[in-house]
Amino acid sequence: MAEESGLKLIVQGFLARLDEVVDRGTAAIWGAIPSYARLGEPYMNDVRDAVRSNVGILADVLSQGREIAEDELESIERVGARRAEAGIPLQDVLHAYRTVSRAVWGVLSEECRAAPEGGLEATIALAESILRYTDQISTGVADAYARAQRAIVREQEGARREFLADLLYGTDASPEDIFRRAHTFGYDLSLGYVALVGIGPEDDARKEATIAVAASKLLSGTSAGPIVLHKADQTIALIPADPADPLTMPEKLAAELGGRWRFGMGGPAPGLEGIRRAYLEAREALEIGIGLGIEGPVYRFDDLLLYHFLRMEPALVERFVDESLGPLLQYDERRKGELVRTIEAYFEADGSVKLAGEILFAHPHTVTYRLKQIERLTGWSLKSSEDKLRLQLSLRAHRLAHARREGEG
Repeated sequence: MAEESGLKLIVQGFLARLDEVVDRGTAAIWGAIPSYARLGEPYMNDVRDAVRSNVGILADVLSQGREIAEDELESIERVGARRAEAGIPLQDVLHAYRTVSRAVWGVLSEECRAAPEGGLEATIALAESILRYTDQISTGVADAYARAQRAIVREQEGARREFLADLLYGTDASPEDIFRRAHTFGYDLSLGYVALVGIGPEDDARKEATIAVAASKLLSGTSAGPIVLHKADQTIALIPADPADPLTMPEKLAAELGGRWRFGMGGPAPGLEGIRRAYLEAREALEIGIGLGIEGPVYRFDDLLLYHFLRMEPALVERFVDESLGPLLQYDERRKGELVRTIEAYFEADGSVKLAGEILFAHPHTVTYRLKQIERLTGWSLKSSEDKLRLQLSLRAHRLAHARREGEG
């Protein structure tokens, strides 16, 4: 009975000094935790209100001898979520709650020492209650903080992807808005960027992170980082160009990645329009390189300009292919022949019938016979440099058109 009476007197004394506890706790947080103080004086009111609510809940728990209620814990958890949104580290948030608990215990211990009787037992009971309460709210706050932080990351990532879409594809967003948002994410669009569009191994589930880490290693001497976005089956990377050596970055990156990637490259180009142009060039270079079966790992747009022109007017290119290769394509389709493959192998072998036969696993006489068929069906002569150029271009245009149709399908 004496213990219960002593406990009641101690809690009553504590309740009478509630404002003092709030002041002590708020001042201790502001003095001991820099991340709170950096938010400035206006934020102190929010902290003071949170401390008052926390101390008030604890006072009710102590005076009624009960556990913290679910709705009370939820109100404290909401504070933890707000601290995550304010960018205060979790360890500092938990430090703040421990600081308030110490301020509470400082006042309670003074009341315990002033208690007339039963002070020891009451002190032990109160200490156990405060420890239990602190553990409960620390766990709740940590969970709420983690949930809020995950939501913030998702929101920031969504905003980053929306920004990158505006940057790469062009939207109604003004250049000023794009530059402002770029600054928010730490991107410097005043630099010249090499644009890469890559396809990586299927077993790499984190392609965006893979490219970002590898590119960051190669940029360790600069403050600017890569801008990376994975979309569909392609990974887009904008990498600040090294003024002293702007063109070897793709090969260095491919080597860093172990040669399991293929990249189209555009740029380097400065400015908003330059970045967009470099990206479109890189995407087309990748499509051309894969469509033509060119050996990788890097396909430079500037090296593939001829094929860019072959893709500019699909209707005219289709007409050109039909006029040049139409008879061969029709023959192969009707008779399941290999005339188109034969003329490709002939050009791959630099006009050597013997080497073409090795590529096709066919006798040279067979290759010679097929070449005569090709000349007869097309009307073009393989002795004419002009006719050979026309056939070679039409073959490349045919492969590019086929690759585009497959990509669209």
